[in-house]
This record gives sequence, C-alpha cells and structure tokens, in this order.
Amino acid sequence: MIAMAFAGMLNGHACIRKAQKAMPSSLTILVMDTTQALLNGAQVTAGKTVYTTSFDGRVVLKPEQLNGVNRLQVACEGYKSLKVQEFKEFKEFKGFKVNDSTLIVRLVPTGEKTHNGRILSPRRTTDDVFYSLSAEPRAAMSEKMAVTMAVADAAVPEEMAEEMESMVVGYASNNIEAGKLTAGEVNDFAKWYFWPKILDETHAQFVKTWRIEPRHRYTVQVMNKDGYPIASRAVSLLDNSGNTLFQAVTDNTGKAELWYQLIGNHLCGKHADFYLLVDGQKQKAKDVYEGLNTFVLDEPCEHGDEVDVMFVFDATGSMGDELRYLQAEMKDVIARASDATGGLNIRTGAVVYRDHSDEYITRLSRLTDDIKTTQAFIDKQEANGGGDYEEAVPEALMAAMNSAGWNESARARIAFLILDAPCHTDSATLALLHEQVLNAAALGVRIVPVVCSGLGESGEYLLRSIALATNSTSFFLTDDSGIGHTHLKPTTDSLKVEHLNDMLVRTIVEFSAMVACTPSSGIHADRVDEQFIPNPFSQSDLEADPTIPHGEGIHYLVDVSGKLISIYEGDIDGYLRYTLPHGVYFVKTYIQGKWYTKKILL
Repeated sequence: MIAMAFAGMLNGHACIRKAQKAMPSSLTILVMDTTQALLNGAQVTAGKTVYTTSFDGRVVLKPEQLNGVNRLQVACEGYKSLKVQEFKEFKEFKGFKVNDSTLIVRLVPTGEKTHNGRILSPRRTTDDVFYSLSAEPRAAMSEKMAVTMAVADAAVPEEMAEEMESMVVGYASNNIEAGKLTAGEVNDFAKWYFWPKILDETHAQFVKTWRIEPRHRYTVQVMNKDGYPIASRAVSLLDNSGNTLFQAVTDNTGKAELWYQLIGNHLCGKHADFYLLVDGQKQKAKDVYEGLNTFVLDEPCEHGDEVDVMFVFDATGSMGDELRYLQAEMKDVIARASDATGGLNIRTGAVVYRDHSDEYITRLSRLTDDIKTTQAFIDKQEANGGGDYEEAVPEALMAAMNSAGWNESARARIAFLILDAPCHTDSATLALLHEQVLNAAALGVRIVPVVCSGLGESGEYLLRSIALATNSTSFFLTDDSGIGHTHLKPTTDSLKVEHLNDMLVRTIVEFSAMVACTPSSGIHADRVDEQFIPNPFSQSDLEADPTIPHGEGIHYLVDVSGKLISIYEGDIDGYLRYTLPHGVYFVKTYIQGKWYTKKILL
C-alpha cells in the first residue's frame, strides 16, 4: 500500500491560545444604518460602560456585563442616537436571559436627503467621486460605465441624478439573465500532488506576500462505530504543551482539514508531538501524522437537514461588468438549491462590500430561511466606488463570519466569496485577514472563491490558499461567455469549463450530501454526476514524473467533491469497508494512457 503524501501547513498564530470552551450566554448588538451598512465605531452604552463596534458592526455583551442594566443606548456620529427600550419587541430587556441572542439596531442618518427614493450620502462630495474615478486602474472599463458606477450613489445635483439613474437601469436590464456566466473549478484537494508546484515554483513569490502557506496538512476522519460520518464536530490540532495550533469542524463527509504553520511569521518553534482533540476526546500523539487520521466516536447516526449559504461579493465600480449577471445567477441558484439537495432546509444571506474610502465598507443581510429577503437585498445592490485596486476583503469576511448568524449544528456552512481584487498587504490588514480565515475554519465555514475579471496571480494564490485553509474549492470565471473583461487563466494542469450556475448548485449539493442513517432512505450523495469528478493527475504529469505511482493495481480514492483521500495498491475493497465511513466514493485508475472511474456506495 502506498501512503498518500500529504504536505501540510499551518502555524502558530494560535500557538498562544489554549483549547477554547464554548461561549457562555451572550447578547450580540448588531448596529447598521437604513441601507444595512454595518457601522464601525458606533458606541453602545450599557449602564456606565461604553463599548465600540468594529468592522463587523457588533458588540458582544455577557450576562455579567448586563447585570443591573435597564436600557442600552446606541450612538454613531452622523446618525440619530437610539435607546433600546424604545423597541417594543425588547420591552422586557431587563432580566435578559438568552443564549447567543442578537439585537439588531438600525440608526437613521441625520440630515439625510433622498432623490427618487435613493439615499444620497451627506458624507460624499463630487470631488471625492471624481478622485475615486481618476484613481481607478481598470483602463479597459468604458468611460460611460466608469462614470455610471463611480457616481451612482454620490451626492450630486438633481439634474444629473435623473440622467445617471437611467444609465444604471439601462445597463441592468440589458439582456441580463441567469445561466450565461462560464467558469472552471480548481479543487486543489483533488490534485494535491500539483499544489507543491504552486507553493515552490509558479507562485512561490506570493507566499511571502500573503504569509499564508498551506503545506503541512492533517486530515481527520470522524465516524461512529457503525461507520457513519459525523458532521459538525469540533476538531483541534494541539502541540505537546496543549496549545491549540488549528481548529476546524468536520464537514458532511465527517472530515476536517487541519494545518500546521499555516500563517507565516507566527512560529512557536518546532513541535515533536501533535495531538488531536475531537469533541473533547484526545488522541495519542504517536497516532497523529500527515495523512488521513481516523477517529471513532460512540454515537448514533443522526444529522439535521439545515444548510447555511452566504454570498459575499465585491460591489465596487470595477465589478460593474459582471455584477448584474452575478445577481441573476445568485437568484437562480437560491431558487434551485433546495430542490437540488432533496428538500434540505437552506438558509441564505449576503454581504456586499467596498472599501474604506467609500460610502460604506460592508452591508449585511443575515442568514434567513426567507429566500425572498436575501434576493431583495442582492437585487438592490449596485457597483460603485473603489478608487484603488485592493478592496476590503478582510472586513467583508469579518462581517460574514461574526454577524451573519451561522447555525453551528448545520450539516454545511458555505460562503461564496465573489470578487475581482484582493486586499492590501500591510501588516494590519494581513493580521485581520489571517484572523478571519482561521475564524472561518474554526466555525466550519467553507469559503468558495469565485474569481471575476481583473484578478492577478498574486490574488489567485491568496484565494486558493483560503479555499484550502477552509476545506473548500475555487471557481474562476472564463472568457467563454463573452461577458466582462479578460479573466485570469488559473495555473493548473487542466480546466473544465461549465456554467457557473450549475457549479454553484453542484457545490451546495456536494457540501451538504450525507448518507442516510437507514439504508432504505438511500444515499443523497449519489445525485452527484461522476463526469465532474476530476482526475487527480493529468496524463502529462504522470508521464513526466516517475515518482507518481500509476498503472494497473494503483488506485486513487476520491470523495464526492473530488478530494483525493489516498492512493492504494492492490485490493481496495477491504480497506474501504473497515477504514472509511459509509458514503459515496470514486476509485480512479490510470492504465495505458486512459483514466477509468468506478463509483462505490459504501
């Protein structure tokens, strides 16, 4: 049997942290304005203590901080202050006893002016707008489109507003429909042997830029004694001193991806031994290695039917060439997803973001089972602002991770990150980015980047690394649709072009499909079309690299998402029965220049 060469990665940004306990009962105060923009720097006064919101627009208060507090007051410069006791639904706020409740406070701007029902920000001027326009680096954007997207929401003379309104509406209604965008998937878990080439050759310079390095990988498979996968269980990688090095949550197949030395410049020295902490149970260090680590819990087979899906997208001016198409795609995907997953309870939400110099940084529509709420929020967004290439990606992730209201017991938590530019690379921005990537992994939120026109190789490396760190995959829009400007061709051995719409739906299915606890109920995962399961290597790689085993008797085992689990030599059936949980798997074999695929229901 040939062991799989897992190269991993992670680091000790978390070296200073001990294993965390579950959060106590708390009240989250979420502060936003009337456009659902999250307010950074808002002051929440509880008794005599003042708390300040961050980029995620929130303050979290524990019961002891609310002891003796009869009312809350929320204030922010440029907005009318508000007392919580004025909300009828919180008239019994005194004596508060709940678990992780969220109080949403919406502040109304002072001196707010409107034109045709649209809010015109009092904080922007025409000088700001045209400075933003002149700084826009995307020369390929047409002059008309640049003006439309740069000034659509600005405070401008009334006679100009009507003309701009017609320009935006005319663009939005110009033959926009779902199913037109094309894309290709790059699943680096499916072709793990190709990833070292990215790290050490083609994108080596960007490892230092972003200080994130997916190299040392520890995969944990959690199942019960009857062989059923256990989803949504916390898994941690610990050093021999008990420090938490990385935290993750098992996915719908019962697997979690843990990384050592993921984030650069936070090393705590070398660690001779590692431990796994799975649902509070500790595994011996000698049993932990880079590869597949199996953990069995004495629990019944049971899982809920909840799935959380967030859409996080860049709404700056440079996204104007594709944003309306993406809005149509997201609406259609939301409508199809429930049927495609066999009637699972899918909650949806969205975050839109721009940058620090814009009218807002992030807007949020929290996760809800009312699909119409998410669709309405997405529909009313417009591309505007930006000013420079980099955008507020870490702040968007912060809002999505902390303020969306994720269901910790859901079988899948997915965040589609739709963008055409990365963030800045200063130390403060990178620290926030790293924190939110680690936060996503610890919450079990799988970030799926959807790369639009304009992104370069540096951003490609960052987004593929984020996908790996959160146990996910990456999508890249292509030029095949004829929509938008030139798209980056990702560095990979082969790229299958599909409709983005189908890819999004298929990913929701793959990330939420679970084996039924009773055989008569069937296996949901067999809806996955095996034609989309990628081969782990290209023919040229196999022929050029003699170190990659292949041929008759060599089997590559992948799961429903195409993730390469291991490589086996000889009889694979016995190993499958006693080592892996029930589910759908694919065995791929390369013989004499051809790939063969066998589907297995275990």
